[in-house]
Amino acid sequence: MYRIVAFFACCFVPLLSAQESGKSDLKVRFLAERAPANLGQVELLAGKVRSAGFELPVNHLSEVQSAPARAFSVCQSGKETPLAAVTLPESGKAFIVLLIPAASGYKPVVVPSDASFKPGDVYFYNHSDKPVLGYVGTAKFILEPGKGQTLRPEGAKPEKYYDVGFGVREKEGDRALSTTRWPVDPQQRSYVFFFVNPKTNRLDFRAVDEFVPPEKPAS
Repeated sequence: MYRIVAFFACCFVPLLSAQESGKSDLKVRFLAERAPANLGQVELLAGKVRSAGFELPVNHLSEVQSAPARAFSVCQSGKETPLAAVTLPESGKAFIVLLIPAASGYKPVVVPSDASFKPGDVYFYNHSDKPVLGYVGTAKFILEPGKGQTLRPEGAKPEKYYDVGFGVREKEGDRALSTTRWPVDPQQRSYVFFFVNPKTNRLDFRAVDEFVPPEKPAS
């Protein structure tokens, strides 16, 4: 397994920039499971408000962006067709949007970036056509296709690592995908995508890590 320290409706009419209309207090960051090599920059669009362009990363989270509204489109700079239509939850101010390839564009998966998703947690998303299962230490999970879940690892070894294993549930029984070890890192959150590798046509996975700075002590 490898770990990496962890889009599209723009109108050809005069639009207000986010700076002209006032900065939103809704903060979002993006991470794509994969992206075309020629994608270029993307923008966020809601009504007549659009953001500045930014790169859509696949190996780390994007820089923090101001969402123009709780419902907006992600668009390729200079293009009209939306690749993702994002709706943020009614509560909360900070979110992570995972972009999962779909038949047309992307399916957005919104993860709150608050105390419910703690440093040390792992968010798993199954973008395959079979159930996947696994464990991080003694914490276990089973995910049906098209489902995601946050897992809080437990049962670290005294040497400060977790035993980690992933598998796929098939008609013939469960088949192992990987067994490895992850170091305990209290300032890191992780995102793991399970997907069908287009090159091998077999179920595969990859992990992206995000460093979470320690909270500043109250003054």
